[in-house]
Amino acid sequence: MKSVAIIGAGSIARAHASVLSRRRDMRIAAVVDPSLDAAEALAADFGARVFASAEAMLAAGAPDAAHVLTPPPTHAAVSIPLLDAGVDVFVEKPMAATSEDARAMLAAAETSGAALGVNHNFAQHPVVRRASETIESGRLGAPQRLMMRYAAPLRQLAARQFGHWMFNSPTNLLLEQAVHPLSVIEAVMGPIANVSATPGAPRRPDDGIAIATDWMLDLVCAKGTAQLEFTLGASFPSWTLSVLCADGVIDADIFEARVASRRAHAVIAPGDMALRNLHHGAAAFGAAASGLARFAGELLRIAPPADGFSRAMIASINAFHDALMRGEVPRDETGARLVETCERVGRAVLFAGPRPPRTPPADATYDVAVFGGTGFIGRRLVAKLVEEGKRVAVVARNLRNLPTLYHHAQVGLYRGSIADEKIVADVCARAGAIVNLAHGGGGGTREAIVRNMTHGAQTIARAASRVGADRLIHVSSSAALYLGDDAETITSETSPDENAALRADYAYAKIEAEAAVRTAAEIPFVILRPAIVVGAGASPNHSALGAFENDTHCIGWNGGDNALPFVLVDDVASAILAAIDAPTDDINRKALNLVGDVRWSARQYMRELARATGRPLRFHPMSVNRLGADEWLKWGVKKVAGRKGLRIPALRDLRSRGMVARFDVSEEKRLLGWRPCNDENEFRRRAILPHADAQKEQSP
Repeated sequence: MKSVAIIGAGSIARAHASVLSRRRDMRIAAVVDPSLDAAEALAADFGARVFASAEAMLAAGAPDAAHVLTPPPTHAAVSIPLLDAGVDVFVEKPMAATSEDARAMLAAAETSGAALGVNHNFAQHPVVRRASETIESGRLGAPQRLMMRYAAPLRQLAARQFGHWMFNSPTNLLLEQAVHPLSVIEAVMGPIANVSATPGAPRRPDDGIAIATDWMLDLVCAKGTAQLEFTLGASFPSWTLSVLCADGVIDADIFEARVASRRAHAVIAPGDMALRNLHHGAAAFGAAASGLARFAGELLRIAPPADGFSRAMIASINAFHDALMRGEVPRDETGARLVETCERVGRAVLFAGPRPPRTPPADATYDVAVFGGTGFIGRRLVAKLVEEGKRVAVVARNLRNLPTLYHHAQVGLYRGSIADEKIVADVCARAGAIVNLAHGGGGGTREAIVRNMTHGAQTIARAASRVGADRLIHVSSSAALYLGDDAETITSETSPDENAALRADYAYAKIEAEAAVRTAAEIPFVILRPAIVVGAGASPNHSALGAFENDTHCIGWNGGDNALPFVLVDDVASAILAAIDAPTDDINRKALNLVGDVRWSARQYMRELARATGRPLRFHPMSVNRLGADEWLKWGVKKVAGRKGLRIPALRDLRSRGMVARFDVSEEKRLLGWRPCNDENEFRRRAILPHADAQKEQSP
């Protein structure tokens, strides 16, 4: 049995570990990550050892193989010492951040005799394999030309996470995203020999930020030519390819797991056309039936994951290790070639890259410190503080690719998280008022979310207290309240939900974080609870309206007719600013709810959004009992299938999500001198129309 190490315990690591754990010929021996908490959480499921670095792992004894799942810029630095030690390496795509690094990895593998594979998982997608097999069979003659359309959502773009590595340059974006379709083109048409690129106009989602998301690539491959229409940030995902062969055509849809071929039949033209249509219909019906069957098997845990991504991951990982078991030594030239292709394409973009953040002076002091100051609310708050002439310290996990606002002379940028007691203490000591907008919850288990959010709130409250800050503004959420009683009126005197354990993870964590602040803060503080925050920069698909199964269909938390507690992001920022300057005795230790005066229903909001964007948006009303029944059904199926760690569904959280309780914020207005928007036309202009503008900006 061979030993395997997982290097990097991020989100993709569990997918790799899941595949490896199903193999009887290998075991996960080690998990390596600088975050020992993340490493231990993954290692605990497999009985693996934990290391903070690959060097420490190698010192303790080299494994037979390693999966390198660290960020792309580190692939070469992590992989080469492993290869030098004779460890077989399987690295996540892209192979490296530069072609120079990729070639250095191949050279290291060649010198030591180790294997080197790259996880181009979609090249192993069942649809791609069937298309390749059809070509190899020769039934349709030689391939001549491939046409591919790749239009995919981009979560980081929608969430405005511009600090992600891929947004540092057009080449990085291509390495992170275009490698998927390019690897499929190579799998079908052979190695890419040449490429020419025509980029579309860059998308400008914020002042000072330009992102190339649309391309047309013309490629010359070993088996023919190819053209790739490449679009990121699409609202409707589509990944199709059509291969023109000498004697037929292959049509495939990767996202919908469908592939069919068309060729001539020995009948007259009308009959030939009918047979082709029947063949296409049968292929579509077969794809639908087999997809549902695989999904049922996955739910019952009698079959592996059914989705195309998981099936491709399983095939890709197993292909590498099966080759090793056969005594082969794979070395993935494709990975290096695709990095080179992305570099050549990236040179077609001429606009300048992002400005690096300024380093603040060592003795810098500020009027206000904002933790989480680069987020949706944070940006508007920082803008208002700068407009007021205040000096602002901004603390965030990632400071790359920030809009022009954050390069203002009055803004000091500090990299760090609210879990880092050292950076929190340093920044709190520099400022008069402290604003905590960073929830710090992250993902993972319920316990981890609550622990992280509570610890972050405590860290800031204690640090601000130790340095004697003027005051602390802790920004919580209306999710901390129970809003499921239509006979109740919520005021500043309303306490957090007393049945917190029956609430969902986020709400429960918010309740616990508020309690942590009240216990830890020894300086004046106020808790602010924004409700449904809307405006430019937010997602139009707000989870307070319902569950969005996709961009156009919203499954409501109830009938969707009750007034909802909307508030504009600018009004939230104004309330925070007012809380910074309000008399201490007026607001100390209070919890104030931030709700505007325009309170549309979920149905009306969706109608207004559909009208402004011209999209076919639909709101589907649901009863709480129906939602509860669905949750119980899902729970029951998972329980029968043997899933562990399941929480029993509670109707209380579903009722609260409907937000049927009324809000009275007259006290908040009086204490803060706050005047939120009360004009429907103005609300429409600031909450709805920015999404229409964004829709136009995304259109070619």
